[in-house]
Amino acid sequence: MHQYQQEFGESFDLGFSLENFPILVDKSWHNDVCPSFMFKAKAVSGYSGLDRSESQPNDQYLVLWVDYFNENPDEDHRENTGFSRYTVITATATRFSSSEWDIEIGHDEKSVILFESEDPRVLTPFLEKHSLSTLAISETT
Repeated sequence: MHQYQQEFGESFDLGFSLENFPILVDKSWHNDVCPSFMFKAKAVSGYSGLDRSESQPNDQYLVLWVDYFNENPDEDHRENTGFSRYTVITATATRFSSSEWDIEIGHDEKSVILFESEDPRVLTPFLEKHSLSTLAISETT
């Protein structure tokens, strides 16, 4: 069982198979409003939120938030009604050791939304463009 299922229930539907996204590290926590996954990103010069600096040459992380599926778009029951089901936001990292993933990932006043969609199929092009790995997505039925 994945961490997001432990935190949000076994029946939580991501809308895609997590196995198709090996770059996503599950950082879901039950006090958050929905599951979240961090991943390392390529720096894209001039693209808001993804510029590398000399102080952080290799540590750009993004967080994918996956909210509940909205069966009736006219009645939004999500806690964060201003966001789409799939939202990617820039993140800051605090490193606790030399381990690649022994870090705390969070958002601050400089964090920006880079991607939003209700459709899981449009995640693939975004993640392929900005992640450090190649991946594919297939719909779950």
